[in-house]
Amino acid sequence: MFEVSVADPGALGGLSDADLIDAARAASRAENAVCARKLAVMAELFTRRVDLAPVERLDWWVDPQAAVTAEIAAAYRITQGLALHQTYRAVVLRDRLPRVGALFLAGVISELLVRAIITRTDLIADPALIAAVDAELAATVAGWGALSVKATEATIDEIVERHDPDAVRKSRDAEIGPALEFGAPTDAPGFTTIWSRVFDGDAAAGWRTLTAMAYSVCDGDPRTLAERRIDAWTALLHGITSLACRCGNNDCEAATTPRPVPETIIYALTDHTTNTPAELRHDTVDTTTDEPQPDVTVDAESAEPQPEDATPVEESPEGADSDSAAAGDRPAPPAEPTQPAPAPAPVSTPRRNAPVLLPGRSGYLFGSGFLPAPFFDAMLEGAKVREIIHPGNTGPEPRYTPSAALAEFVRCRDLTCRFPGCDKPATTADIDHTVPHPVGPTHASNLKTLCRFHHLLKTFWSGPGGWTDRQYPDGAIVWTSPTGHTYTTRPGSRLLFPALCKPTGTLWTGDPPQVPHHESRAAMMPRRTRTRTQSRAAYITRERQHNADHRGDTPRGNDPPPF
Repeated sequence: MFEVSVADPGALGGLSDADLIDAARAASRAENAVCARKLAVMAELFTRRVDLAPVERLDWWVDPQAAVTAEIAAAYRITQGLALHQTYRAVVLRDRLPRVGALFLAGVISELLVRAIITRTDLIADPALIAAVDAELAATVAGWGALSVKATEATIDEIVERHDPDAVRKSRDAEIGPALEFGAPTDAPGFTTIWSRVFDGDAAAGWRTLTAMAYSVCDGDPRTLAERRIDAWTALLHGITSLACRCGNNDCEAATTPRPVPETIIYALTDHTTNTPAELRHDTVDTTTDEPQPDVTVDAESAEPQPEDATPVEESPEGADSDSAAAGDRPAPPAEPTQPAPAPAPVSTPRRNAPVLLPGRSGYLFGSGFLPAPFFDAMLEGAKVREIIHPGNTGPEPRYTPSAALAEFVRCRDLTCRFPGCDKPATTADIDHTVPHPVGPTHASNLKTLCRFHHLLKTFWSGPGGWTDRQYPDGAIVWTSPTGHTYTTRPGSRLLFPALCKPTGTLWTGDPPQVPHHESRAAMMPRRTRTRTQSRAAYITRERQHNADHRGDTPRGNDPPPF
């Protein structure tokens, strides 16, 4: 494949220190070359799919580029976002920077350096100019040696500026303004980073407000000043402008201040051996927990649950009179003629005891993953507890939209989008009928969660040459790609909450029914206002114009700074 000899791990013990350094360099070069070949495969498949795609699909929200990167993501077992970025780099190396790509194929440069080159040359629009930059980079990059990230970017920018000044990437630090962001990729499970940039005066006012709230409690509050400030910030997020004291003294006026109610729903597994299932509310779902106590476990063999408004009825023995059976086989005394017959007392429906969640149990946080017990325990106070009932072998529901109980079971069973490689949380995903309704019933064995992107992909990029999927009673999904390759995904709860993956009933023997694909369905696909290619061209034009407008305001080289 390429002339690089990589030492076998079993032979490393017999190598000298110098030989180990040579082996490390050889392995690094081989890693670069293999990565370049992986990208070359992506570029070839991408070009074939996009060039042969029907023109009318170019403005689809899930357009040909998105469809092929979804196929690549499944093959490489990565997310859709990673596949999209890697495929873009692959196409750029082949079409815009072939000389740099040749060095990458030879293992001379690393993927990190390739990323920097692609990013810093991204705004060059003229084919002749990008060819000139590609040639100069290929002639000099091997001699750069080890450079820091900042020095590498500066070196690339210097080459770009000599050929196309308007294509140099400019920092926007001077154009910063107020900003607010929720969440960061590095957030630990159970935590969300809130990042903001505000004007100095607003920050000072916020600090004074939090400090005043922190000092509004009595001296018996056990929290430190820093902890009280954090709790004050939390109270403000809930719209509460005062801080509740935690001294435990009933005479403390601040102790009666409202406390923030956490918008957290705790899901607990339970059986359905009683006559009515637990009441379910339509709230935002944040966490799931599997409580292993006997009264909160899943029993997949128990009887079918009745509707919530059902009343238990005691059946009479066969052949017995229903009235006499209800009265214990004794005739009822005649009613007084002047008194109306008393109305029968309403029969109360027995309710299941609410599951008890003991501390020290781990959980699962939608969108984050496994939640250690200490973090989960902190969420129990004030949280709503909702029971998740395994449907067992119950029949399908007589409608397209699943009931709240069935929908919540499916989300807790799947935990994430069920397309290969996708980790979007089930709480923000659609519930998809694997075999489309009404041919496919609204049943747990025919329902799964798909994020909106993969739901549209499955719906519109199906039929001959598209995606197909088959679902099994334990929740496993077998996906077949347009090339015929298969990928099996299993419910996310399989390891953490295996009781949720007990079979939910077999809907048909043999292969599931096939629903004809109608071309008219394409009219329902959401459309882009302009194609992806048009959007990218507009972005490059806008950035180049911005650079041209500000180029004269930035001192370069020996130019004196403006007065």
